[in-house]
Amino acid sequence: MPRYEVQLPITGYAIIEVEAEDEKSAIDVALQSEDLTLSSIETWAAVEQVVEGNVFYGELNEASAELIKDD
Repeated sequence: MPRYEVQLPITGYAIIEVEAEDEKSAIDVALQSEDLTLSSIETWAAVEQVVEGNVFYGELNEASAELIKDD
């Protein structure tokens, strides 16, 4: 039987906690964080395609930040 190497698009999101002055800064810090690793991935899925026309099949389309503690 023939054998194939298959590349599958994946989609998902990672969660990490960072310290920052505001939500925009938190996203910037998170994108550069050494804590952003494979173990940070909260959920992922393999899909046939991520976007078709104006339909997005991903888990998350845009970064966001939520304040969890304010000193």
